[in-house]
Amino acid sequence: MDSSEVELTVAARPASLSTVRAVATQVARLGRWTPELAADLVIAVDEACSALIAKARDHSLLQCRFDVEPDSVRFRAEVGSSAVTVPAHDSLYWRVVSSVTDAVASWVDGNGLLHVELRCRA
Repeated sequence: MDSSEVELTVAARPASLSTVRAVATQVARLGRWTPELAADLVIAVDEACSALIAKARDHSLLQCRFDVEPDSVRFRAEVGSSAVTVPAHDSLYWRVVSSVTDAVASWVDGNGLLHVELRCRA
């Protein structure tokens, strides 16, 4: 499989998580990953998006992008937020996501966007 990109924009609300999880599941299938690795990707994406939604401004959009390579998926998401800090490294969110991914980062930019980026390798 060559590299592929999948982009998704949904309302930043909990009801949108099922759509994001479904897309993450399909992305894992593109990579022909084992069921365990596919589950790790879905868990990480779900946790990351849940954390962003919890800090989103009213009526914000959650923008997601999956970059699928033959041996990994890089997931990036962002949401408009009034948060000035990212989830703490000792939070449950951080522990869950870092335990099922190979790399995770989050930051707030100067435009009021809260970002999460993670990578899962097959």
